Amino acid sequence: MIWRRTSAHSSRELLRAEHRPRVIRPRRLPWLPLLLLAMIAGLLWLRHADSSAHAQHVEQLATANQALQATLAQGRLQRQEIQATNAQLLRRNAELSAQIKQLQTELAFFRQQKKKAH
Repeated sequence: MIWRRTSAHSSRELLRAEHRPRVIRPRRLPWLPLLLLAMIAGLLWLRHADSSAHAQHVEQLATANQALQATLAQGRLQRQEIQATNAQLLRRNAELSAQIKQLQTELAFFRQQKKKAH
């Protein structure tokens, strides 16, 4: 550390200096509030940027959720249609099987009648 050289003062100057009122002003103190304000502004800006990014992300998720719900509803509708088609086909199959049995019974009866006639 380098010290400033001081000159020898007279006793009159020293006496005046002791009784002269002085206001001690730190030189770096005005920068501290400005620095704090700048930091607060920066933090508020970051918070705003983060919240807007978060809002955009939530909006994208909501849009994707709606698309998935529409797809799910369409899939459920298709599944119901397939189930209805399967039930209809099973009923038709049962009806045709019953009709085949009836026709086989009638065919057997007619064959017996034909054998008796010859």
